[in-house]
Amino acid sequence: MTETYSSLLTGLVSGAITAVITYFVTLSKARLELTIEYDKDLRKSRLEAYQKLWKIMKPLARYSAERPLTHQIVKQTSEAMRDWYFDAGGIFLSRASRAPYFAFKQEMQAIIDDSDLQDATDAPLAKELIHTLHERGTLLRASLSDDIGTRKGPFV
Repeated sequence: MTETYSSLLTGLVSGAITAVITYFVTLSKARLELTIEYDKDLRKSRLEAYQKLWKIMKPLARYSAERPLTHQIVKQTSEAMRDWYFDAGGIFLSRASRAPYFAFKQEMQAIIDDSDLQDATDAPLAKELIHTLHERGTLLRASLSDDIGTRKGPFV
């Protein structure tokens, strides 16, 4: 009789341990799948938002600029970036990309607020100002690319 109880107890304990392990493995797998799905959706949304921002920054291109960079172009681009930030993409901006984004915006704001430049909105900007803007823009685009992994090798 003791052997029967011992076998029964061993079976029950083994079953309970198996059930607990199965529960935690299933829970862990479900969490992982949800995390992967969330990350996939976030990456897709970021890609769409960042593509819009990338296009907005086109007038400030370093190479093959459509026209000389002026106070007016900087102001229009800054306003378009503000609209992008509040209307569509700012919520997807990663912590890592916030610093380059706002550094770029601050550089543009300094040009916008410059009273000498406000008097000649269509005059080409000085090379030093353009150089700094291009550097800030390059840092922002690099950070955006890092966020969505477009300049990295495949994950798999």
